[in-house]
Amino acid sequence: MIRLYILLHLLFIGITHLYGQFNETIRTDRPGQSIGPFGVGKGFFQIQSGVDYLNYNNPKIRGKGALSNTVIRYGLTEPFEVSAMIEYKGENTDNGIDSQNTNGFSAVDLGMRYHIYTGNGLVPSVGFQIRWRIPQIGGDYEIDQWAPNFLFVTNQQLSDKLSFTTNCGASWNGNNATPQGNYTANLSYAITSNLGVYIENYGSLLQSDFDSFLDAGIAYLINNNLQLDLYSGFGKNDEAKDFFVSAGISWRTK
Repeated sequence: MIRLYILLHLLFIGITHLYGQFNETIRTDRPGQSIGPFGVGKGFFQIQSGVDYLNYNNPKIRGKGALSNTVIRYGLTEPFEVSAMIEYKGENTDNGIDSQNTNGFSAVDLGMRYHIYTGNGLVPSVGFQIRWRIPQIGGDYEIDQWAPNFLFVTNQQLSDKLSFTTNCGASWNGNNATPQGNYTANLSYAITSNLGVYIENYGSLLQSDFDSFLDAGIAYLINNNLQLDLYSGFGKNDEAKDFFVSAGISWRTK
């Protein structure tokens, strides 16, 4: 009951304190794993798309592959947006005895994001996102059940050039009822008005298994509605070494 009261209180604060959400330049969730608390804005249509090269190596299996990820967002109101994500993956794995090729849609999600509160300085802006992964779409990554994923999001503007974003939440894999906890912590710095860099730690907790990763990258704003990005990340967990490189583009229109 107390948790419900706190949530309703935050939503009320958000309704009465939303101001200045519209941004002259595009706000995109690329590069990196973190998402921001803001919607795209009323009437804006936004696409965020990228391609990843994947490489991983652990004592039992080695593999490499490629992943294409596209997110489509539309603002129904200033604080509220709906979205869809489509992800296609192809991999080749080798366990030392034989190799295997897998490919297919690794994710097709539908969801929404709500901007609860606009902060100021060290007082964070707050948002919430939830998505549902669609089951039984075919391919090697097919899941059996609808799989929810939710994130509680904060962003603090530490200075004119420096900002700090956090995400925390949980997700389900669509094959069992065991949830996985997820987090990100992202520190971003604006070198100029159209060039920015970031460094980020992110990870997950599944029962007693904790995995942590680090990534960093750069984003270049071509104009107010178009951004390019490039980033890379790695992790070393339980003797498994993971590495990826990603390049992408984000664009919006109204």
